[in-house]
Amino acid sequence: MLVENGQAGEDVLQMAFFIMPGHALKSLRDELEIQGGDALASDMLYRYGIRCGEGMITRMGMKCDTLEDIANTIPALWAGVGLGRITVEEIGVDHIRVRFHESVESLALGRPKEPKCHFTRGYLNGMAAALSGKDFKTEEVQGSEDWSEVCFVLKLAGEYLKPAVEKAVVAPAIAPLKAAAPKGALEHGMSYLVEDEEADAAYHIFVDEIAHGSQGLCITRDFPNKVRKQYGLAATPILWLSNAEQEYAVEPVQLGKLYHKIEDFLKKAEKPIVMITGLEYLIVQNNFHSALKFLQLVRDQISIHDSILLASISPSTMGEKDLKLIEREMEPLKPGGA
Repeated sequence: MLVENGQAGEDVLQMAFFIMPGHALKSLRDELEIQGGDALASDMLYRYGIRCGEGMITRMGMKCDTLEDIANTIPALWAGVGLGRITVEEIGVDHIRVRFHESVESLALGRPKEPKCHFTRGYLNGMAAALSGKDFKTEEVQGSEDWSEVCFVLKLAGEYLKPAVEKAVVAPAIAPLKAAAPKGALEHGMSYLVEDEEADAAYHIFVDEIAHGSQGLCITRDFPNKVRKQYGLAATPILWLSNAEQEYAVEPVQLGKLYHKIEDFLKKAEKPIVMITGLEYLIVQNNFHSALKFLQLVRDQISIHDSILLASISPSTMGEKDLKLIEREMEPLKPGGA
């Protein structure tokens, strides 16, 4: 049956459910490996699993107050997922350990003697996070000597991207910049492009919004400690566009991961504002069309969550045609209101 109404279609998608055969899961991994290599395939399957697990719990509207409640709930729900059977082995102060029997993903991959069940790991993580409203980190470990069984440890994690209200940040003088916006102020549900050779103007607008009660997420090439010191941001989460092995770092080529982090933040924050400095860096690290599609998706989420997107770009690094395409997606802001 075709659904004409947009909202009705969305409701059908929320209720729809299917079980993926093991060979299809393996084929998906093979395709991802061909396109981007093992690391990218593993990361994408993990993040996709998280979305599936979160979606399942959100659809059911279930909540758990304790780790014991989560441990008692997940096995019964997992029976309907179609990825194997699990039993709970241990419930600790900050973790749950589960054992898999007949893991579909492990069997599909030929029972590899190393952690490889990234979709399953993500699915479990997403379920636990959605049930509790807290962040988890899930690790796959050896369950038997011959790896015929695997275990997963779901551990409570600190929430690095937790929205925060800055208590002592000082609003800077940025009247000439904000005058370029409609009605002289930034509007929620809008995406703005700060065209300047330096990112300082964007930072000042961002800090001004935070000083007036917004909860911000800063995404930047600048080292987070430097940003905090220079602009007085003590509590605001900052994501560093870098390949460094840090909790607060995101690889610039992982636009999908970055998008989902922004989406998660927007769901949790009140009066959210997201700033991305140096769009030209994301374009160079990926390609123009991928970066533009990323911006379009983020802009849509900004509209859905009635938020603000603030992105800076150096005009001299862009061709006129490419810059015009970005300006079609965002409201241009220029120093001095030019």
